[in-house]
Amino acid sequence: MKTNQKVFKLASALLHYPDKTWLKEVAYIEAEINSIEEPVIRSYLQSFLHYMKSTSFDQLCENYVYTFDFHGIVTLNLTYHVFKDSRKRGEALVQLRKIFKESKLEAKSDELPDYLPLILEFLSVAKDEQAVDLLKLHIKSIQKLDQTLTENDSPYHFLLKAVQDVAYRTLQNKHVS
Repeated sequence: MKTNQKVFKLASALLHYPDKTWLKEVAYIEAEINSIEEPVIRSYLQSFLHYMKSTSFDQLCENYVYTFDFHGIVTLNLTYHVFKDSRKRGEALVQLRKIFKESKLEAKSDELPDYLPLILEFLSVAKDEQAVDLLKLHIKSIQKLDQTLTENDSPYHFLLKAVQDVAYRTLQNKHVS
């Protein structure tokens, strides 16, 4: 698995609401993170892992709700950052559904197609050109989300930093090995 795919997969899993299986799979998650060759990306992910390991499960859940739920600091629905609840957001969601459907990697989820963990899951298995197309659409929203998380001193910004790093590499190089 390429570094970009691994980072997208890890970030996707860790941006979901906390799950007790995380605690059971910490060793596996840590091994995956430590296998990443790029030190900056690995460092971002290790910082989040440290937060995850040093925080009680109940506190992880509470922090997640405070950060991402409807009246939290920010939403993980990327088109909301750009369009709020306008008609253009609906059009963007339709376009995303079309991209997923055309790729034959259509997601089976109750989430809107702009839900960042869903997009990251898609990116973890997408062909390079599909990933580039999707990243071009959402890189600014990912930047905005990271900025807000950083300003609010949220440990989730470490995941967004890792995602942005591989996203920029993907966009510049068309792939990251």
